[in-house]
Amino acid sequence: MTESDLPEAAQPHTHDPEEEDQFAVGYVPGVMPGKWFRRWEERRHKPVLSQQQFRADDWREALTNGDIKACFVRLDWEEQDPSLEELRQNFRAVALYEELQVAVLDQDHILTVSESLTTDELKAESTPQEKPATDDAGMAVELTAAGVGPVILPMSLARLHHRKDVTYRELTDAPTIPVVLVWPQDLSEEDEATVQQFVGIVRGRSANSGRDTPPSKDQEGKKKKQSQKQQPKAPQRRGGKGPKGAKAASASKNARRRRPR
Repeated sequence: MTESDLPEAAQPHTHDPEEEDQFAVGYVPGVMPGKWFRRWEERRHKPVLSQQQFRADDWREALTNGDIKACFVRLDWEEQDPSLEELRQNFRAVALYEELQVAVLDQDHILTVSESLTTDELKAESTPQEKPATDDAGMAVELTAAGVGPVILPMSLARLHHRKDVTYRELTDAPTIPVVLVWPQDLSEEDEATVQQFVGIVRGRSANSGRDTPPSKDQEGKKKKQSQKQQPKAPQRRGGKGPKGAKAASASKNARRRRPR
């Protein structure tokens, strides 16, 4: 993923009746779904996809109210975050990838000489800030730049709030943070089919995949004709039943009778 995939600043979301025919997908700060959105558009899938960033504590309400049909979310970061198993009790969800945790440091910090750190090394040289909520990560990075102390964040949040006066280092012993795509269990059959098509893109299904786009009637007709052409014809026994077989058998019999001794 590149910086071009970074989401734009969150904007207040209002439900517009004209959005009814759109496939609305949300994401929480730091998650970078831009490449999947572009693939949906490049393949000209219907309905048209619309995207919206939500605060980390608002995505459940947005899904429940029908403002969006699916959402990219981060688990196991804030205290109220459910595990994947707990999430699946009320929603459908697929795990996508695991995020690394990093320590955000001011540029003059002594630990910037290391390419990576452990949690013990970080705490031995400084006192990290308390883990911030996703929506407060920007303020925590500002405090780090002001010299208050390092802050530990998922790497995507560190990239989102990057500044010239801070840097970050991977924490090699910190657990990874899962990112998942989640959607309601009670979608209509049509909406569920749309979400499943999007899941295929997220999981890397190619544009030529038979599961990505249903075959047209012309394609089905051509496939049926090809199948009929490829069917082997039953072998015809020599001298078998039928007019041609009877004539051949009679000619062969007469030839044997006329053979000179």
